[in-house]
Amino acid sequence: MTATADKRAEPAADPDERAPRGVLMTVLVLSGLFTLAVEVLYLPFYLGRSGIPAAEPAVVAADFAVAGTGGATPFPVTALLAAVLNVLLVAAMGTLTTSLRIMLLPLLAWAFGFFLCSIPGPGGDFMLLSDWSTLILLLCGVIPPLLYAVFRWNPVPTSAR
Repeated sequence: MTATADKRAEPAADPDERAPRGVLMTVLVLSGLFTLAVEVLYLPFYLGRSGIPAAEPAVVAADFAVAGTGGATPFPVTALLAAVLNVLLVAAMGTLTTSLRIMLLPLLAWAFGFFLCSIPGPGGDFMLLSDWSTLILLLCGVIPPLLYAVFRWNPVPTSAR
């Protein structure tokens, strides 16, 4: 083991040293929920120009599909944000603990919030719809942090020299 791993594995002798670590872990778990809220709210973000297109004299069926969006393309920017932020949250939690289960708590909170957003609310409203951008958000929010955790805790062995 390295010197940093030995320091991290030792439990703190002073209870005052453990309290800030617990507070930081709580903040990281709540950050997973906060980032999910931002990602869900900005999921229907469009790239390109938007607005009402100018009226054309004749509407052709092929042009009708483009005219509805005004040239804007749906692009789940927040899915990319979820991939990066969830990896950073898991990595930050990994600096505070040596347990893989505790390290994945921000991701677990994010996934729990995701599934809460996918069920209907009291008025029957859905925050996440059944479309491709929701699937991309789920995959990008879960797979990269899990891959990070797998490769961090099971490093690829280097060849013996």
